[in-house]
This record gives sequence, C-alpha cells and structure tokens, in this order.
Amino acid sequence: MTDPNTPSTEGTPSVPPLPPTAPSAPAAPSYGAPSAPSTPPAYTPPAESTPSYGAPSYQQAPPANPYAQAPNGAAPYGQPYSPVAAAPKTLSLIGMIAGIVGVFLSFFYGIGFIFSVGAVVLGFLGKKREPAAKGFWLTAIITGFAGIALTLLWVIGIIIFVVAVGSSSGYESY
Repeated sequence: MTDPNTPSTEGTPSVPPLPPTAPSAPAAPSYGAPSAPSTPPAYTPPAESTPSYGAPSYQQAPPANPYAQAPNGAAPYGQPYSPVAAAPKTLSLIGMIAGIVGVFLSFFYGIGFIFSVGAVVLGFLGKKREPAAKGFWLTAIITGFAGIALTLLWVIGIIIFVVAVGSSSGYESY
C-alpha cells in the first residue's frame, strides 16, 4: 500500500548520495575591511596678495598630517610622559646646611646655637612649603635639635664647672 502523502519515486532517475563533507568553521562576519587612512588633500597655498602699507607677508605652513609617522618611532605629538620640573628646595637645603654647621660648632664651646635654631626654623618652613624635599628638611630639623641639645649640654657643663670651682676655692666667707 502506498501512502497518498508520500511522493512517488517512479520515473525519477536515481542519483547516488553525496559523501559527507567535513564541517568547517563558519566565516567571520565582515563589517567592512579595514582600510588605510585616507590622506588629506594636497596643500595648495593661498593666492599671493599685495601687502598693504609695507606689512610683511607670511606664508602659512601646510597643515600637519595627523596620520604621519614620527621619525625614530617617537610619538607624533611630543613625548607622552615628560619629566616634571624639580620643586625648589632652597629653604630645606639651607636649613640642612645650617644644621650640620650648628652641630659641628656646638662641639666647640656651644657656639653653634644660632645655626641650630636657624636649622630648626628653616626645617619646619621647608616641611610646610617644600614637601618634596623631605630628606633635606628632616635632616635640618634633626641636626638643628641635636645642635641645640649639644649647646645645652655645654652650658650645663660650664655651670657645673663654675659652681665646682667656686665651692672648692680656699676663700671662706664669714
């Protein structure tokens, strides 16, 4: 019995089936091939006009090509990271020098007190105004206080010496 819904194969030539093919990757969608950047139109200088009243005539330079490669692989618009200008370190540097001089002179009879006080003052000013010069102002503060401490030790030593000499003298008061 034949099914009326099935097509009949009578009268059609028999074709052998095709062998199966290996599956392939689907093709990537093409949104348009990347093209080389278009070059700007060639530069044509403006027509020369007669300058009036003796004014100099300047020719305009051609516009820069934004797609041009810079020489030696450099960035076309300058260096991307330029070094930052160094912050001034004057107060901190002078304070550090004054502190070192103050400590050195405080070893000799305590005469470095003025330099040490100046080092402390300049160190704290440098801390407030020049935060980038931390090494200088920190050295100024430390050496300044060290010079002041050495000067105070000299003063205490001299007072003890004077008292000791005064009390051991042969003079007695009645």
